[in-house]
Amino acid sequence: MLQPGRRLGDRYRLDARIGAGGMGEVWRATDEVLGRVVAVKVMLAGAGADPTLARRFLAEAKAMAGVNHPAVTAIHDYGTDDGSPYLVMEFVDGESLAQLLTRHGRLPAAQTMQLVARAADGLRAVHERGIVHRDIKPANLLIRRDGSVLITDFGIARMDGATPLTTGGAILGTPTYLAPEQVLGQPATALSDVYSLGLTAYECLAGHRPFVGDNPYAVALQRIQSAPRTLTGDVPGPVLAVVERALAPQPADRWPSAADLAAAARAAAAGTVVPSPTPPARNVPRFRRALLAATGAVILAIGGLVAWSALDDGHAGSGGNGPTPAAASPPAGFAACDAGLCPATPLCFGGMVAISGKAMPPGEADCTGDHYWETFAALPLPSDASGVRQEKLIDRPDVAVACSAGVMARRSTDPKATTGWRRDAWPLQTGSAWLLLCIAGSDSGESRGAAFR
Repeated sequence: MLQPGRRLGDRYRLDARIGAGGMGEVWRATDEVLGRVVAVKVMLAGAGADPTLARRFLAEAKAMAGVNHPAVTAIHDYGTDDGSPYLVMEFVDGESLAQLLTRHGRLPAAQTMQLVARAADGLRAVHERGIVHRDIKPANLLIRRDGSVLITDFGIARMDGATPLTTGGAILGTPTYLAPEQVLGQPATALSDVYSLGLTAYECLAGHRPFVGDNPYAVALQRIQSAPRTLTGDVPGPVLAVVERALAPQPADRWPSAADLAAAARAAAAGTVVPSPTPPARNVPRFRRALLAATGAVILAIGGLVAWSALDDGHAGSGGNGPTPAAASPPAGFAACDAGLCPATPLCFGGMVAISGKAMPPGEADCTGDHYWETFAALPLPSDASGVRQEKLIDRPDVAVACSAGVMARRSTDPKATTGWRRDAWPLQTGSAWLLLCIAGSDSGESRGAAFR
């Protein structure tokens, strides 16, 4: 057990823990030889006993040591203490981009492009050394107080010519920020990092993650079958163009390099567009079919494909006229409240999936644990809504009123805490009735505990 005051290598005094993960902890420490503040990443004893994890930890040190760039966290030392490897890095006086987004929600377009440009500068230096980061996301981008950006956490980086540290078929990275080719188990390249940085830019501009789901399969389907929802109209055209190009499903259609992305982002921040080679014409339907086939192979290899029933345009027994309206008495699990319905007990979900605009049955989550969405109201699904794409439901006037910010505030146990939460509408069958759930989720991602009465 690491404690403040412990010395590693008779040199680094641990002062305060500033982060923790499955493999180890990160501490603010003092280099007692040079008299400077440093960050020390220590692998936990149990993880250090695993040879593969220990080699990956050393690989991280070598990857970071091989890059000398202001946008990449500098490494000072590597060693072991009582069998636990540790990595000494520069201490960053600032916060992660994830923490910044938690406080501010969305970021202005110009600021986002500046952050993207600086991060892409660092990626260029990383890629020039033959390294692919493979886990670019807001939590791994540190922001100094002067606004400069540093890329950190090279724990799963891949170096050209290095011996793979994972078994065949293993997929490394954070599902929300994986490029399509990574989802399919294909080797990550520098353009995979470009895609992940594009997803990060999207989150900065939209204030929420572009893809969420109950499991990696659900996230994979979204990544392959549809693009993220269109960003709001206040995002300038040049900025949209930068993000859309970075998020091209095929690597060949993205910005050709991190350097090109950096140049485009800087131009967009200034309100102009950098001319770039026109991406080659693609047979998009054929490409999507190929991706879906590969996705099925990946999931079947993991342990079987999960079959979900979708919300059809005309349900069995409805005569093609849409879902059966809810009965006059509230369906089981719901109670009358205000002018509509409310869950009798908190009703939460781990994620929502829509395929080609068609809502999939959601997976319920325990509200006392981590979840992405919670229901704050409901209404009978309008009979003419079965053919409406899921992302358009919230725009219907009747749904917009039932799922308004005002209704959400009235149902909230702490209206101040839920102000600004993203809202959506989702169909759900309960018994023989179809309801449209008004759901809300924190802009920072997952939340814990029920937020609505």
